[in-house]
Amino acid sequence: MELNDLLDYAIKKVMEDIRENLEQALAEANKIIENKYSDILSDYDKKIRDLISKRREQIEGEKAKLDVENKRAILNEENYWLQKVYDEVVKNINVVTSSKEYAEGLQSIIKKEISSSTTKAKIICNKSDEELVKKILKDNKLSADVEEDNSLLGGIKIYYPDVGLVRDYSLNLILSQVFESVKPKVAEILFGGENGR
Repeated sequence: MELNDLLDYAIKKVMEDIRENLEQALAEANKIIENKYSDILSDYDKKIRDLISKRREQIEGEKAKLDVENKRAILNEENYWLQKVYDEVVKNINVVTSSKEYAEGLQSIIKKEISSSTTKAKIICNKSDEELVKKILKDNKLSADVEEDNSLLGGIKIYYPDVGLVRDYSLNLILSQVFESVKPKVAEILFGGENGR
């Protein structure tokens, strides 16, 4: 082999080694770039998923908060209208207090309570019932002090000062108890559905 052939062979061999090394370096560089790209893509994918998850949680929290506020607003509105019904009943309580049954009921309570009592009693009533109470006492030959309390819608309270006992037969108490028991029916009539909802 001649020197030229040997030189060509050596150049080809070196060129081939350089090409192989370059191809291997290029493959490794591409692999590094691919790995970095995958890492960055994975990292941003995780960050995006976290952001979406956080936003979804915030939206759910706001939705729950709005649901509570809506329910509270509806309940307040229902309570407002139920109170209006109660106020209308109170406003028209004279329909009850002017009836014969009301006077008979007062008489029955006073006779039962005062005649069976061994201690002095005080009957508390509103101004419009004061004369009726005094008449019932007089007609039944019963003795009790009568005191006026205009905060009562009607009915009476009987106070036994010796024992510190008060028996409440006032329309305030009766009306509030009856109204509480019929409130679900009233709500259903006003708002429809079960218990007004």
